[in-house]
Amino acid sequence: MYFSRHKHLLSVPIMLSALARLACSTCRAIIRIIMNRNNSMTPDMINSFLWRVQTFFSFFEIVVIAVVFYLTWKKLTCFRDTIEADDRKEIGRLQEETLGTKLSSLSAEAIMQLLQLWAVILIGAESVYYISSLIYRRVTSQLILLITDVNQYKDFFSIYNQTHGFKYLAMLTAILLGIMMTAIFLQDRRLGIIVLMIAVLFLLAFGILQMQTITFTGREIGIVWTSVIFHLTETVGLFGFSVYLAKHYKGL
Repeated sequence: MYFSRHKHLLSVPIMLSALARLACSTCRAIIRIIMNRNNSMTPDMINSFLWRVQTFFSFFEIVVIAVVFYLTWKKLTCFRDTIEADDRKEIGRLQEETLGTKLSSLSAEAIMQLLQLWAVILIGAESVYYISSLIYRRVTSQLILLITDVNQYKDFFSIYNQTHGFKYLAMLTAILLGIMMTAIFLQDRRLGIIVLMIAVLFLLAFGILQMQTITFTGREIGIVWTSVIFHLTETVGLFGFSVYLAKHYKGL
């Protein structure tokens, strides 16, 4: 069977998740700027207050995304359960014969499967990302304790830049796999090409690009390019992906 082609059943929860991430990331950035830690040579993640702020917003993101996906899943389940399980295939064939191109781009079963896939990615993988960030923070803190000379900070920042991408690797891979699986369901080559481009760009930044330092409002900020690519993908990228689904596919 098929859901209504006028309802945005998959793109809306992904869009709301992206907006929640963007809002939390913006709040974290504002708090970092307000603190204005000019005299510190250590990364912001080592600061206990900023880490507590990040933990709060990470937990908030997970809760919001879980509620969004649960409500969407419950709504779709109610729609689907109006038809007996044994009759759904027959209803689907009847819909195809009578409605033709007016149907949603994917069947109700396929949409439910994609919804569950994205729930696992945006809730489960986010939880793994927080745990990996916690472990990475501990390792970074231990490395800082080994520094005995100011000149050693150059070596530290080099190591920090080269290893920072590991923190994002699992979550970014999960997001890209989610987009790729959606592309396979929809037989959309454009999404596959975009996934490949992001993956190649991240690997290049991981293996080649060095951390850049800029001055903003009188404060020196180190830019780790793997971090930039990841955060753009999980916010702007997911938002654009949801808009693409809503615009190009019916019922998504």
